[in-house]
Amino acid sequence: MPRDFLEVLQARKSIRSFSDAEVPDSLLEKLLAAATYAPTNCNQQLWNFVVVRDAATKERLITEAAGNTLFRRAPVVIAVTYDGWNYKEAIQGASLAVGHFLLAAEYYSVGALPMNSYGADSEIHKILGIPESETICCFIAVGFPDERAADAPPVPRKPVGDMLHRERWSGIAKPPFTYDPDDWTLSTLIYHQCHYSRKTSLGKEMDIMGQGERELIHRTLAPLHGPFLDLLSYDGAYVREFPPGKVTVVDLAPETSTYTRAAVALSLPPARQGDFVFQVYVPTGSLGEDSFRTATLLYKAERMSRTLRAELFAKTHAALQPHGTFVVIARKRNPFLSLFFLVVRILFGKDVRKTGIYNFFGPYAPVRVGKLRRELVAAGFANVTAHSFFAFPDFYEKLYEMFKQFIKSEGSSYLHREVKGDVVLSGITTLLRFQGFRRAGLFGSVAVITCTK
Repeated sequence: MPRDFLEVLQARKSIRSFSDAEVPDSLLEKLLAAATYAPTNCNQQLWNFVVVRDAATKERLITEAAGNTLFRRAPVVIAVTYDGWNYKEAIQGASLAVGHFLLAAEYYSVGALPMNSYGADSEIHKILGIPESETICCFIAVGFPDERAADAPPVPRKPVGDMLHRERWSGIAKPPFTYDPDDWTLSTLIYHQCHYSRKTSLGKEMDIMGQGERELIHRTLAPLHGPFLDLLSYDGAYVREFPPGKVTVVDLAPETSTYTRAAVALSLPPARQGDFVFQVYVPTGSLGEDSFRTATLLYKAERMSRTLRAELFAKTHAALQPHGTFVVIARKRNPFLSLFFLVVRILFGKDVRKTGIYNFFGPYAPVRVGKLRRELVAAGFANVTAHSFFAFPDFYEKLYEMFKQFIKSEGSSYLHREVKGDVVLSGITTLLRFQGFRRAGLFGSVAVITCTK
């Protein structure tokens, strides 16, 4: 039975993992034919579609053009181009065709993903022989969804009222576009997590951390005991670092909690998954009274306003058992981190949307340890101790890899990278190995703060 148009429209979702099944040429041509019924500028129909199945060509797109590594996992990738004599017309015409293609793919139960992280335009023109007169709009990854992708729910859509302006712009509230967490309210932070940073597959880690920063969590939590309370888990990036025992993970919104659930399912063996309980933060409610032996806030204090921290610390204090332990691990102010943020502001300006920081975190500011200690004492905690690690920030290794990807892809992406070593990366790795987990005092970039009820 033919599917209703609105059903197709509402069921469409981006597919990022594919089965091994090939997409027949006959089916692919149906999808491309549907794309050609899109409106075009003055009916010129100046699209072109370069279909790539060859594995060697996909590898060249990844290694030579710094294209998305998903290319090698998709049965088919398509470069969508348009005559580039007028850039605005090219992007408009090609984008309309892509929209038709994606809806047709959903109708025929084919998975598809539009991608702007396709790599360096100059190299792609060479690899695929695309004339310089053509503007590349995007790539589309095409294939049949695997079981994980097929079962993933569509991403919740924003209410129309959040985007509707009648007659003129009506000043609809948006999240602030600044780095400072104190500019953000709880509602704008939730709005950001639901609609801005939820753009990848379920279970994907949205945190950017070095291996040492992750290992520090593991070492800190290993001697502690549950039941555990993990605050603002966000993407479940650290759930596998918890020792055995019941863990209640708290997120700000149901949409965010969905990602944490997926992380538990993907990163933990079935025997451990049952240890995890999921909860959504309710500002007017409690986290439980005297319920937990250990509470954790892992690399999240950097994203919270002082008001939200005060509220959360007070509720955490109430939720801990007598003599229970609260562990806060956060990036702190450090000369190298300050240099990083200075460079970011010089390159991208004050608008945090222009950086990857916004997509992953929203607000972000390394903490002042002294201020955090005072906030914890004000919430009723005692025996507050702090130790710092990594004078040279551990995540700089990842940062350098992202920088290389950004340059090589001509600004197309900084993720989905093919890591290749060089002298600089080797030097960073050696430096990180040398500093290890020695305490770094005032010069550390990560603080481990522990306190008790």
